[in-house]
Amino acid sequence: GLQFARAAHALVGRSGESMMQAAKLEGLCNETTARWFYAWYSPFYDRLQKYFSSPHMREKGLDLADVRGRDLRVLDVGAGTGTLTLQILGRGVEPANVVMLDQSTGMLEQAKRKPQLAAVRKVLGDAQDLPFADESFDRVTSSGAIYYWPEPVRAMREQLRVLKPGGRALAIGTLQPSALGIRVLAQTFNRFPTEEQYLQWFRDAGFTDVRTVNVANPWNEAQFAIAVVGTRPAAGADGGAPRAPARIGARARESPGPLGLALLAVRYVLAMAAFALIGPIQILVASRHFKKVRAE
Repeated sequence: GLQFARAAHALVGRSGESMMQAAKLEGLCNETTARWFYAWYSPFYDRLQKYFSSPHMREKGLDLADVRGRDLRVLDVGAGTGTLTLQILGRGVEPANVVMLDQSTGMLEQAKRKPQLAAVRKVLGDAQDLPFADESFDRVTSSGAIYYWPEPVRAMREQLRVLKPGGRALAIGTLQPSALGIRVLAQTFNRFPTEEQYLQWFRDAGFTDVRTVNVANPWNEAQFAIAVVGTRPAAGADGGAPRAPARIGARARESPGPLGLALLAVRYVLAMAAFALIGPIQILVASRHFKKVRAE
């Protein structure tokens, strides 16, 4: 009887946690809703992405992380269709030394259509449970991905684990808007962290020498995003090489149940409504910039 009661309590606890996660806003900060979104959005991603972020933003982040050199081994987490990966290759990194990871089949299928990425390994997987051995990479990068990770510290600890001592992790992402109305819409669509949250996630994961640089699109210098870089310590407390962080146990797949799925569906619909308002405004502002540049 006691064993049954304990099992029932554990089951209710797990279900309750899943339901609480499902009821939160930050609509796409969830593996299920993110998968729903990219299932239909992936064919349009490359055509629309240029309105939301620029190569200039990503280059500043890659500079901060010192991503360059033929022999550098690089893991691009949440790589999507390869937007950041292509810029990594443009810095002389050998394609065979680069790995793309994403949880969206649709996004990786788009990447497979790009001849420049033919020699790059593409892995379907979870950023919070990386399927790689300890100390496999010199750099781990991500751009526009950290918002989708329900457990960002776990994801960053996994990056720390797969990095070699002295290796660096880079995350590029949008900052929380200051204007209340835009912030509410943005947070309904997805998680938009503050600079302090980014820094805390890196530090809690065990990174040192955490540095940042503000990055912005040319068409809206006031709309800051951020690039954050942290380093895996090159030496342990005794001066020797540090041991790799222990691999975290396998992450359980989401199983919110019928009620949890219903809450996720509501959260997803609200996120899409916010996207329908924010997206066209962003596209309009960027289009005006592109038109002005062409006229010059």
